[in-house]
Amino acid sequence: MKKRFDFTKTMIKEAGAFLLSHKSERVNITAKSANDYVTEADKKCENLIVSEIKKAFPQDGFYCEESGTIDSSSGYTWVIDPIDGTVNYMNTFPLYTISIALKKDDEIVMGCVYVPEYDELFSALKGSGAYLNDERINQSSFTDMKKSLAILVPPHRMHDELPYYMTRYEKILKAVSDIRGLGSAAISLCYVACGRCSIYYELGLHLYDFAAGAIILQEAGGKIKISPREGEMYDITSSCSQFFDKLLELTE
Repeated sequence: MKKRFDFTKTMIKEAGAFLLSHKSERVNITAKSANDYVTEADKKCENLIVSEIKKAFPQDGFYCEESGTIDSSSGYTWVIDPIDGTVNYMNTFPLYTISIALKKDDEIVMGCVYVPEYDELFSALKGSGAYLNDERINQSSFTDMKKSLAILVPPHRMHDELPYYMTRYEKILKAVSDIRGLGSAAISLCYVACGRCSIYYELGLHLYDFAAGAIILQEAGGKIKISPREGEMYDITSSCSQFFDKLLELTE
């Protein structure tokens, strides 16, 4: 597992360099469904990542946003989102990430999230803490939720969920200082992990959106509730540990 972790930290930066050098391909866009897009850069970046992993660990499996599932014979499965925040990438907004997690059987044991535009690498290996560019990170130390910053993301692909979401949005907004929306689940979880924000709440995500960020958050001391819904999708409720119980009350 440590060998795969070290390999990922090197390889994910190579994938980031690829995205930075292929920005022209952000304009080659295909709509997968309502408000859900893929660029040529997404596809090529994922192919690059999968190809490198296959060379190093040929028995491992994959669960990827663009290319789907490949079964594992080693017990390890890579969970890959080549660009988490494709709409950000399409629009030259810098908060897009490459998100790579590793499952051992059914447990997430490693996560790396790289932000190419800022050269920020968030990483965590189960039981070993969370890091930003190899410096240990920890959740926010705020004790007063009213002073905190929350990341709240409307269900832009599930408009029928807006009434349900807005009720909870209003409750959280009244309990915190201010809110943000970043456009990437992976970076949102990492921002809570390193204390830049204290809360992140979003509906209707896929495993590849949040798997890496979730273990990074947990290894930084934060907490997360992953609520399954139909179609292999999940709702995410997460925060620093001291606000988690209150957040669960607000989102009931």
